[in-house]
Amino acid sequence: SHVPRETYEFTKHLPFSEHPGIKVDSLEKGVARLSMAIRPEFMTSWGTAHGGAILALLDITLSMTARTLYDPPRSIMTIDLSTQFIGTTTGVMRAEGRVMKAGQTTIFCEGEARSESGELVAKAIGTFRARNPK
Repeated sequence: SHVPRETYEFTKHLPFSEHPGIKVDSLEKGVARLSMAIRPEFMTSWGTAHGGAILALLDITLSMTARTLYDPPRSIMTIDLSTQFIGTTTGVMRAEGRVMKAGQTTIFCEGEARSESGELVAKAIGTFRARNPK
């Protein structure tokens, strides 16, 4: 799906997500879908996605999900992230995050990462804080 230019503006201040090549596939209010290719440097000795790569994708996806609630975008900090690793994958891993509840500055999100074929890799639930604009 096409990601509009404002999405680029929305995401460009995340150097950490650029290094592993995490891409924004779609954003709507309360939902974000991101993906990353599992390159060799993100693999275990068995040649599958390392838990740290899975966790990074989920953290960035869920925090981006929280960001979708604010226009203009606000800085989001992860307070807590709990992840269950259910499987692993190779190729492209896709994640979807959803806002469950949002207060003034605290946002509760959930999501999962899946393989290209749709198999569940991990589930996550997180709490995020929206920082007031400078």
